[in-house]
Amino acid sequence: MTPRTLGRLRHVAAMVLVAGGLFATAGCDPRPFFYFLQPFEPTIPAPGPSLAGKKVVVLTYGTAASQSEFPGIERELNTQFVNNLKKKAKKITIIEPKRVQTWMEAHPNSTDPSEAAKDFEADVVIMLEMEAFRIQEPGDLNVLQGTSNVHIKAAEMDYPKNAKGKPIKDQPKESHEIYDQYQESAFPVRGPVPMEGGVGRMAFKNKFIQVVGAECSWHFVEHSEDDVIQDVKFSQR
Repeated sequence: MTPRTLGRLRHVAAMVLVAGGLFATAGCDPRPFFYFLQPFEPTIPAPGPSLAGKKVVVLTYGTAASQSEFPGIERELNTQFVNNLKKKAKKITIIEPKRVQTWMEAHPNSTDPSEAAKDFEADVVIMLEMEAFRIQEPGDLNVLQGTSNVHIKAAEMDYPKNAKGKPIKDQPKESHEIYDQYQESAFPVRGPVPMEGGVGRMAFKNKFIQVVGAECSWHFVEHSEDDVIQDVKFSQR
């Protein structure tokens, strides 16, 4: 919770206590008044399809360019993306990243989302292809600046439909694309971080992949305005 949010909550709490005392003195029922004082957090809706009630499997891939410095970065993206879905999404089932990684190792050439959907009995397959991931621009030796580009696609398994648009349930489900967008991320948005400040490359990379995972998940789950404020505290682990 950010300092700004804490301040807002304290202000509202103080108003509630004062208002409660006034209403008690006047002998009025304060409950209708309290309704309008609830600290509702403004949220930004997700542009992608709702995942409510769905079983979801997330597949992540990385181009050679995105893995040149950090091999396996796509697996870290999977973990961060799934963690954010678990925190924000409601009433969905998500296949654990370790199970998905084992499946992908056994199917290295699979590009058909229906294969993963059938093997995991999933309703929706989300595919994240990391096309770019770097923490320094060419020629920048003393500052860190994260930039990434992720291609986000989603496919849903559903029964084929007849001429009237009704599902034909005696036929197997088919995969059809329901979402196709890109997520470009930059960190920090306020500008590069000098390495002379003691920030290590791995600590910066770990923080940046968290940002990328969160921003990719916002395509499918709503998020608060405060979530957009990037945390620039770095752990040296």
